[in-house]
Amino acid sequence: MTPLDVGIVTGEKAPSLTDDGQALAAELSTRGMDAEPVVWSDNEADSTALDAVLFRSCWQYHRRPDAFRRWLDALDSAGVPAFNPTSVVRWNMHKSYLRDLADAGVDIVPTTEVPAASDRELASILEGNDWAEAVVKPAVGTSSAGVWRVSRAAAADSDTQGRFERARSEGDLLVQKYLPEIFDGERSLVFFGGEYSHASIRRPAKDDFAANDAVEPYNPHEATIATAESVLVAARKHLGLAPEALPYARVDGIVRDGEFLLSELELIEPFLGLDRSAGAVDRFADAVEAAIEATVA
Repeated sequence: MTPLDVGIVTGEKAPSLTDDGQALAAELSTRGMDAEPVVWSDNEADSTALDAVLFRSCWQYHRRPDAFRRWLDALDSAGVPAFNPTSVVRWNMHKSYLRDLADAGVDIVPTTEVPAASDRELASILEGNDWAEAVVKPAVGTSSAGVWRVSRAAAADSDTQGRFERARSEGDLLVQKYLPEIFDGERSLVFFGGEYSHASIRRPAKDDFAANDAVEPYNPHEATIATAESVLVAARKHLGLAPEALPYARVDGIVRDGEFLLSELELIEPFLGLDRSAGAVDRFADAVEAAIEATVA
C-alpha cells in the first residue's frame, strides 16, 4: 500500500519542525505515513498534492493573515483534508471565538472586543467595565506579540490612547481584564481526539505579566479537567464537529476563586509538550491516525 503523504505544517521559524513535530513525524512514519514538514509560506511547495496536512508550528501566520487564509482556500479547493480542519483554523485565528464560547456558557476572562473601525477610547472601556487594569492584545495574534498591560489611570493619558489607536489601526483588538492570578500560573490542558492527555502550568517571569514558555508539570483536579473538556464540547457544538475531528487541542485558563476561566483555546499551533508526558506522542499519533482514517478514503 502506498504511504499517505502527510504534510506537517510549519513556518519559517521552524522549517524542519520543532522537537515535538519531529517526534510526531517519526511516529507517523511507523504507521504507514510519509510525514514531512511543509512551510506554508513557501511558494515553491505544492501543498495541494498532499493526502492530508496537520497544522503544527506555523506561528507567524498572524503577520500575513490574508496570505494564510488564501493558502487555506487553496487546500480547500484541492480537497486536501486538514487537521485541525480549515474551518476550525479560520474560526480560531480571530479571538472573537471567545465571544462564541461565552455565548455558549463558557466562563472566560472578562473581554471587550474592539473592532479596527471603532472609535472607542481605551479609558472608557476600563471605566465602563470598572477594571483597575487591563491587557490589550491583537485579535489575530500569537504568543505575547503586541500584548501590553495598562492601568485605568494610564489609559486616560493621551500617549497611551495614541498607542491604543495605532494598535487598532493595524487590526481588531481585545481588551481583557487583568487578573493578578496570572502569577499563580496559566494552566494548559492538552487533549487528543477529545480525550484529556496531560497538562502544564506557565508562570510569568519576574516583573512581567505574560505567561512565558518555561513550563512545569501540572496535575489538574478532575473538576478542572471536566471544565476544560466542556470548553471543547462547546467549541465542537458551535462548529458542528465530532470529537475525532479535532486530533489536538490545548485549553488555557486562569484559576480565580477556584473557578477556571478560559483565556485561550488553542486549535492551530499550540505547544503541546509531548516530551513532558509518557505516551503523549503515541496518543497524539493515535488521534491523528483516527482523524485521517475517518476522512481519507
